[in-house]
Amino acid sequence: MQRSALKPKAISLVTFAVAAGFSMSSWAIDLQPGDATAPPPGLRSVQLSYLNAERVGASNARVNQTQVHFRYVHAFDLNQQPTLFYLHTGTGKTEPTGALTPYRSDNGMIDTTLVLAYWPYVDRASKTFVGVAGYLIAPTGSYSSDREFNMGENRYRWAGQIAYQTRIAPDLDWMSAFDTLWFGKNDESRSLDPREGLGTLQQKALYSAQTGLLYHVNQRYSLAASYFYSQGGETIFNGVAKNNEVKSHRYQVSAIRNTSFGRLTLQYGQDIDNNAALEDKRRVFLRYTKFF
Repeated sequence: MQRSALKPKAISLVTFAVAAGFSMSSWAIDLQPGDATAPPPGLRSVQLSYLNAERVGASNARVNQTQVHFRYVHAFDLNQQPTLFYLHTGTGKTEPTGALTPYRSDNGMIDTTLVLAYWPYVDRASKTFVGVAGYLIAPTGSYSSDREFNMGENRYRWAGQIAYQTRIAPDLDWMSAFDTLWFGKNDESRSLDPREGLGTLQQKALYSAQTGLLYHVNQRYSLAASYFYSQGGETIFNGVAKNNEVKSHRYQVSAIRNTSFGRLTLQYGQDIDNNAALEDKRRVFLRYTKFF
């Protein structure tokens, strides 16, 4: 099948997802259960994660993703308050299928995220914490203007986030967070519309909120459930607004086990409602975290 044979309807449905670099669910700064807990100074950890995701659209448009992530975390004190730095990177594959089969897959690195988090308020007796964080996402991922689907986005992104966490019942924590994500330009973006071809992609800010509960069954096992909402992120291609603002509702459930050799986390999530071209049909994470 040649690219010109792809149905026009399928083209219109996935143009936004492709132009935006196909990372819609990863745009929001998702916190993991308990992430708002202030770390003790000197804590270090490494985390390895495996992601398997399937995104679907109309006309049997599908994209499969598999990724392996690496995160290094180092906690310290700044002005006698808990502070944390982490680096997050990884590699993987993006594979369009179904109606998108004519388009090329991509294997390679994802963009690298650098984070600095600071806790201005800590009450360990009541397990109440307020944290703020700044994120910088650098365009280190695999990208080619000859491909419509890429692991990286060929642009800088940066975000600010505030999070609150407290103990609301014995062994039950509640966490809530809000973040804003801003996007730099991609001067080598490719549109699926042959009339547009290569051009400059710009994007308005994306606003996201999340809330969740973490239940500590005992010292070894915990269960968590989270809800995420995002709005904004309209794209502008070659100066023309695409009228494709994101409005998405997602959920994620987690099962956590602490062992003598580290922490194991299994997570499953999907879209509840999403007006985007491609929706998360399945998103599975398996994480291993080792503390030092």
